[in-house]
Amino acid sequence: MPRIADGVHLSVNLLTAVVAAALLAGCGGGGDDEAPSQPPAANTGTSAAAPLLVTGLDPACTGCGALSGAAYAGSGTGIWQQRNTTGADIDVRFAIAGLAGQSLSLMLTNTSGWATTLPSFQPAVLADTVTGLSTRALASVSAPAASGGADAEATQRDIADFNRSGWAERAAAAGQQRSVMSAPAPQPAMLSSTRGWYHTDKTTRTASLVRQATTSDGVTVNVWVEDTEYAPNRVQLPLVDALAETFTGAAGSPGVYGMLKSVGGPLWGPHNFGSTLIAGTGQPIDIVILNFDRNSRPFGMVGYFWGLHNLRRSVEANSNESVSLYLDAETLYLGGEAGLQAMKMVMAHEGMHMQNFYRRGVLMGPSYAFQDWLEEMTAMMMEDFASHTIDSSFNNIRDVRMPDYVRTNSSNCNLFQFTGFGQSCESYSVSGSFGGFLNRQLGLAFFKDLLARNGSTDSKTVLADAIASAQPGTTLADQMRRWAVSANTLLPNPGLPGGYGYPARIEGGFTLRAIDLQAYLPLRPASSPQSTLAAYGSYLVRTGAVSGTYTNTVRVPAGAVLSVVAY
Repeated sequence: MPRIADGVHLSVNLLTAVVAAALLAGCGGGGDDEAPSQPPAANTGTSAAAPLLVTGLDPACTGCGALSGAAYAGSGTGIWQQRNTTGADIDVRFAIAGLAGQSLSLMLTNTSGWATTLPSFQPAVLADTVTGLSTRALASVSAPAASGGADAEATQRDIADFNRSGWAERAAAAGQQRSVMSAPAPQPAMLSSTRGWYHTDKTTRTASLVRQATTSDGVTVNVWVEDTEYAPNRVQLPLVDALAETFTGAAGSPGVYGMLKSVGGPLWGPHNFGSTLIAGTGQPIDIVILNFDRNSRPFGMVGYFWGLHNLRRSVEANSNESVSLYLDAETLYLGGEAGLQAMKMVMAHEGMHMQNFYRRGVLMGPSYAFQDWLEEMTAMMMEDFASHTIDSSFNNIRDVRMPDYVRTNSSNCNLFQFTGFGQSCESYSVSGSFGGFLNRQLGLAFFKDLLARNGSTDSKTVLADAIASAQPGTTLADQMRRWAVSANTLLPNPGLPGGYGYPARIEGGFTLRAIDLQAYLPLRPASSPQSTLAAYGSYLVRTGAVSGTYTNTVRVPAGAVLSVVAY
């Protein structure tokens, strides 16, 4: 799916609103490994019968600040929780002693597949004076979305749909049958040769081959530049060389291509769709630099992989009959250092889409293609693994996804419903932040297994099974809770409990830098109460400083979990 640039962000609003001490409450639930199988019949939060009262919390970390279910050690990070695995609301009454001026985070995480109502707040019961609870707001739209525009977002969705299933539908409509017959091998292109390239705006652009390189396993990489863009003060050979070297590798670096192949296998190869798709052998990889929208501005939509071009022209007349990545010329020469950095990263991101298309859609079959949320998550996970090798000063999760996640307050968003740079949920930051968490907690072997796992055509099941295989005894819901606690309470790195946060990880030639979540504290937006807890979303309130014992009763919806954090 196409990539929108990460070079511009929303302005920062410091956390300013403070409201009275509050009671979290809600109704609903169901749908995950610990949730009821169906939502409650009523979802109003006003049932006549009093909910079941549950007393106490369970420590949710070991060797941490949670001495017991009711006591804090006085320092460090303490995490407690209470799950609601019933089919109805429960009231959770708890007390935590030993506090010495810490503020507490109280968070509900919905592990069910349906939204639930958050009724009006009520006063909390405190043993000591609390300055108040503050809630966090949803921003209307992320700046990358604004820079890309509605047209770019629509194009992204169209390409994603085509890469997932549209190519197979197109082939079926053309009457093509699955066949072991091979398409003709491509004719090698020569430097300075010129050809037309079909673009998303339905125009054909003329571009010339200005650079050829070879990967370590002998695949030819061609870099084409639109003729009107290959000129002084626009795209010139040094920029082209920098992209080619980043992709193929140099001076001992595996390059984007080598990293992609090491985690997920070939980007293209033999297949059983010979009457539908271009030849599985002898194909170069074409990197095509076009001026996407001719608006004299960098960023916006900066790159894409489109499986349409892997079809034969007998099936799709507009196919470029090429294994190809497309990059925006204006971002290269108007975006400065950030523009070149974006182009390097987009090759890893879109390269994963290219590889997923072949590995899952073509080899396994179209029904095994990832849903949008997991397709985008794996592309951003690949960026995460590749970032240090491409540019040791940059990490896409640390420098883009987590800041966007915090500043747009995208915690109360459905992890499994991808809306792109939506008006209420910034799904790139949601999927990317969760993917970066899983990378650091479960590692490279987990990522490789996730990419290749073929036991189900349901993306959520694929992810759940990969998690269970990587860390027996844990579930997708467990990892969602730990991620939500980490990313929304912004846990400090010193004394970080096992299973939480974004610790450093080095393995298999990849370096993942630790992420200091406290660095994002100034990015929290102004408060705004919310009325709904989204399916698979989280909602958080914070107390002021508390000394002594904190006591509260919190209504927890069916299928949700209450987490309480002190540090």
